[in-house]
Amino acid sequence: MTNNNNNGALLDIDFKDLALLLLKRFWLIVLAFALLFSYKWWFAKDAEQKKVPTWTSSATMYVTNSNETKFIYSTSDTYNAQNLIKTCAVVIGTNQVRSQIADQLNSMEQAKVDAAAAEGKTYEPYEYSAWNIGSISISSVRETEVMSISVTNTDRDRAKDVCNAILKVVPKVLKEKIMVGAANPIDDASEPYMGNLPTIKNALMYGLIGAAGMAVLIVIAYLLDNRIRSKEEITQQYGIPVLSDIPNFNAKTKERYSTYYEHR
Repeated sequence: MTNNNNNGALLDIDFKDLALLLLKRFWLIVLAFALLFSYKWWFAKDAEQKKVPTWTSSATMYVTNSNETKFIYSTSDTYNAQNLIKTCAVVIGTNQVRSQIADQLNSMEQAKVDAAAAEGKTYEPYEYSAWNIGSISISSVRETEVMSISVTNTDRDRAKDVCNAILKVVPKVLKEKIMVGAANPIDDASEPYMGNLPTIKNALMYGLIGAAGMAVLIVIAYLLDNRIRSKEEITQQYGIPVLSDIPNFNAKTKERYSTYYEHR
């Protein structure tokens, strides 16, 4: 790679010198990274910062399209059970059934109040409605008769309680609303795990762009700098030997016999 000087001569780039320059100016690269990272993360009020952490609890149920006990199952039974799970997912998403789930939750809250009173303690119940029970997701596990129930809520305990309430409501929904099939819980609601957490991905990307931009500016400044830095450059650029060096009498004692071109 070459660089044109004012006289049209060609000068090879000293990559070692360029690397040392980048290392010497590394603090500028770090500063550019920090500034853009901080801007994106703190001052730009990125959407990531506005995320509210959520909690998700899940449980499973075995669903069959028949109320009768069977010892032999066919592929049609599995297919019908899968369709029943899809239908159940739609029905549970309706306001009427969500209100039914909220009623079940309020009964559970009252049971907690009674249990606390029996121990001489107090418990402040949470009033559930169809609008505050959280997000409910229902699907078939690996295209089988097993139904997966996931509940996401902004409160850890409520996510688990809602999931347990659904386990009690689903059999009633199949009997009263869909009027076909049966469902039995396989396991209770799991311990909730946290999700929807803010990430630094966007801010980190801004920081890297800032660092790369600063590095490019340093390289461009190096390429545009036509100053002579060594005797070897004089010989290479002009094709003439250097007879002697002129001391820098204005410099300090230890630097007096260094040449002008050695100062940048």
